[in-house]
Order: sequence, then C-alpha cells, then structure tokens
Amino acid sequence: MEQEESNACALVLTGGGARAAYQVGVIKAISECYPRGQPIPFPILCGTSAGAINATGLACYASCFHLGIRKLEYVWRHLHTEDILQLQAGRVLLHSAKGMVLDLIGKPNDNRLSLFDNSPLERLLEKLIDFQRIDNNLLYGALEVLAITASNYDTGDSTTFFQGRPYHQPWARAGRSGRSAIIAPPHLLASSALPFVFKPCRLQNHYYGDGSIHQLNPLSPAIHLGARKILIISLAAEETDPNVLRSDPSSSDIAGHLLDTIFTDALTSDIERLQRINSTIKLVPERKREQLSLRHIDNLVLKPSKNLDDLTLRHFHKLPLNIRGLLRLFGVNAGDATGLASFLLFEQDYCQELIELGYRDTYDRLDEVCRFLLVDEPLRKTG
Repeated sequence: MEQEESNACALVLTGGGARAAYQVGVIKAISECYPRGQPIPFPILCGTSAGAINATGLACYASCFHLGIRKLEYVWRHLHTEDILQLQAGRVLLHSAKGMVLDLIGKPNDNRLSLFDNSPLERLLEKLIDFQRIDNNLLYGALEVLAITASNYDTGDSTTFFQGRPYHQPWARAGRSGRSAIIAPPHLLASSALPFVFKPCRLQNHYYGDGSIHQLNPLSPAIHLGARKILIISLAAEETDPNVLRSDPSSSDIAGHLLDTIFTDALTSDIERLQRINSTIKLVPERKREQLSLRHIDNLVLKPSKNLDDLTLRHFHKLPLNIRGLLRLFGVNAGDATGLASFLLFEQDYCQELIELGYRDTYDRLDEVCRFLLVDEPLRKTG
C-alpha cells in the first residue's frame, strides 16, 4: 500500500532534560485552537530524548488532543528529581577504586560509568504510559506514526525507531536510518540516555544513547515519514546580544554550552537547510519537481522568549542535596544561571514556570500558529 498524498503535519520535539516542560506549555496553548474530543492535529509525532517521552505521551492519547495534553501537563507539574534519576555517588567511588586496582594488577577494566541511575524514570514510564494505546490509535486512524530517535554507539548512526502504518518503510542514509519497531520503554530510555549521565541502553544487540548526539538532521525522520509541514518546538532561546560581555565561563558554563550544542545546534542548521531547499524548489518548474520527487515543506519554529538558564536561579536550592553537591564540583552555585543545572532540575516549581512560559509565548503567536495549522483562532482571553 502506498502512502496517500496529504497535508500531514509533523510535530518535532527536541531534547533538553527538564527544559522539555516548556514543550507542554506550547502544546497546551495550541490545543485551545481545537474543540474538545478532537484527535491530535499532528498525525506524525517525532521526538528525541525528553522530547521523545512527550511525543509518546501525546501518541497514547492521539484520539483526544485535550485529554493527552492534560495528562502530560499533570505529570510535569508534579515531578520531582527523584522521579527521574538518582545520583550513584557510591557507585562512582567504587568504580574509580575498582579501576585503580584492576590497572595495578594488569587486568581489563570495564570503563563504562554513569553518574545517575535512570531506573526511577523507567518505573515512571511503565506506570504512566499505556503503550498499547499507540497501537489502538494507529488502528483507528487517530495517529499515523510515532518516531523515536536514538544514537547507535556501535555504528555511530542516528537511528529512528518508528511505529506506524504499513506504508511507512525503513530508510538508510549516510549517518542515519529508520527502523520499524513497537515502541516500548527501552526506546525512550535509550533516546534519553545522555553520555556519562545515564548508562547506554541495549536494543536489538546494539547499544544506544541520547538521540541528540548523532542527530545531524533532526527534521529528517519527519520528512521520511511523509510530513508536508512541520511544527518544531525548539528549546533554544532567541540569540543574545553579541556585544554584551559576560564573565569568564566556568566549567559549568562550558558543560552547559556543550549540552546546548548537542540539543540545539543541529536543529538550527537543519531548519536553515530546509528553508534554503524550499527557496530553491520555488525556482524549479512544477513538472520538473514531480519528476524529481521534490516537495516544498512548510515549517514553523516556536522557541522560548527567555533564556531558560536564567529561570534556574530561583529553583536551584530545590534540587536534592547530593546533586547540588555534585554540581558545585562543576562550579555551579545557587547564584549562577547555568545550563547544566537546568537540564537536571526536574522539580515541579521549575517545570511549572517553564509550562507557563511556553503557554504565554505560544499564546502571543497564536494567530500565526493557527494560520500555519489552517484552523480558526480561538477567542482571546481577557483580564
């Protein structure tokens, strides 16, 4: 069966740890453009890292957009760091001591190390997500495909696991591939396993880590799966004034910049690439486009109006004491705005602030969003 021509809109959710709560606020504002009981307007859901978890939550309730976002918001608004990760301080010390002993006696050393244990996240996923609902939504037409991207440590490829319709076929390109799969907790754990933070996850005889690491083309899965337009929720704030001088970067600042590079730089480049291709396609005659299988793909990017690092200042003290102690080893103090802390701050007050920011940012652009999605703008709230 071949895929029918459509105006299917894909939703692309990126990674960013606790920052992904911002995505919930954005989607909540979008949901107000639609009546209650309507299916999700994004039949193609693509997620990476924490965005993969949000995408899967939405896929489970694709038949009722409002219900899905309400459930997702409830979880994020009641999170605590202990629900996601636990610091393995004793294991780190034991690992270091064991390594020293093995080196001294000349025996092989298992160098795999992760600072945090993600078994709390695994338990949370198993408790809250009914993966059978994804299959039901595919069967009854509320969803076309769910795609989760992880990084293959064995091959160095970016691998997208997708659960979709029969016409969604695997693909292989340089450095990236797509595989049909039944999405389950291991796929989400693999996609969110940031190096040295969480241990790699084994899937189909390969080890996988955070999907953002090797994801040089974050929009590629949505395009391969048939999207005609793409709504992208980025967690990178608008560019800061380059003329503003800041103090010398600490080790924490540098770590935060590295994480930002992993999660946002490839997306920014891919969006620019898509826009250039769209401009080039306009110059190609319609007949030639059909021969070359070229298609214009509309896109809209929604991103924070504020630097999310700055929001950590009021919430840093709510992190567990042992995690605050670890972050201080990296130069993070309560008075610092740091990206490193913002990725780990799975605390309800911080997440609630991100949700509210995402909601306000999107509400301010709701007319633009509604035009993109081809729906009528709802009446504005007053007061």
